[in-house]
Amino acid sequence: LLLTVTCTCLSVLASRHSHSSERRTSYSKEQSSRHRFVRMATIQARKPKNRAAKKAMQLREPKLVELGRSSLFMRGTSTSESITEILKDLHDLKKPDSRYFPRRNDKRPFEDETSVEFLCMKNEASVFGFGSHSKKRPNYLVLGRLFNYKVYDMHEFSLTNIRPANAFKPTKFPAMMNRPVLIFQGEAFETDPKFQEVKSLFLDMFSHAAQGKINLAGVEHSIVLTASGDTVAFRHYRIGLKKSGGRVPRADLEELGPRFDFKIDRQRLPSLDLKKTAMKIPKQLTASSKLRKNTEKNALGDTIGRVHMEKQQMDDLQTRKMTGLKRGRDKVVEADRVEQEEKKARLALEEAGEQ
Repeated sequence: LLLTVTCTCLSVLASRHSHSSERRTSYSKEQSSRHRFVRMATIQARKPKNRAAKKAMQLREPKLVELGRSSLFMRGTSTSESITEILKDLHDLKKPDSRYFPRRNDKRPFEDETSVEFLCMKNEASVFGFGSHSKKRPNYLVLGRLFNYKVYDMHEFSLTNIRPANAFKPTKFPAMMNRPVLIFQGEAFETDPKFQEVKSLFLDMFSHAAQGKINLAGVEHSIVLTASGDTVAFRHYRIGLKKSGGRVPRADLEELGPRFDFKIDRQRLPSLDLKKTAMKIPKQLTASSKLRKNTEKNALGDTIGRVHMEKQQMDDLQTRKMTGLKRGRDKVVEADRVEQEEKKARLALEEAGEQ
């Protein structure tokens, strides 16, 4: 009987301990997630305590002319050597406006995007890259953009025919901070909405805008994206200018790497309202682009403008009051004026009498 009671008490204590540990574990997970979201809200609404913090927060504020987009590349829990080398090569192409996390990160952007948003906000990155590898989904790359520290869109690519940059032995490398020329080949980039979003992603990633003129001496390398069916080929070349016997030099291409082909798998596109807000142009930029009349440039390059104004009433013009214009002085001046008029009148009468 004593043995039976002892076993019963032990089983009851074990069940209570297991239930309490489960409650404690669930509470700790809920509390940690709550603290994480509270921390993110605190960082966004934090007030500056000193001059340096105020300056840092001002740099995060939106600007009329934004600087180049910074990138953040990170690895998943399991990555292959090929996808790791591709992440490093994309990081090298974006230097110095890029950061690379060599450690593994337990994140899934398409399932939970808050952790990616937090890391991008802490590192001031508006473009992110995430690499993963598994048996069912080998060599997958996720590229995405952020707007106002929130995920704007994400694109998942399945990579094949991977050859990293260290497999190539070029004779010369392009200079750092030299932006590559982007070339898109294929009708899909103009007609298919999926490929159009991919084109917009790469243009934003390398901070490219439409240019009216190009200096050939500053063009050192190019990225060529060729769409063929549902596959896109990514190639990176160095451009060497050779003599051609005419004014336009001959372009000689040498592959630098990385080289890979990819297919578009999953996409998370922005809503129409978010897209309209992100593409809105400030009024200050639209007003400055209007035609300015009555302006010209002088020989020194200064802008000279002609301003048309209404006729001004000089009698009502407020001027600086001086001690010589006091009321007593005004009486003396008025007496002198009356005396001069009387003198002129007497001389006129005398001349009339003589005649």
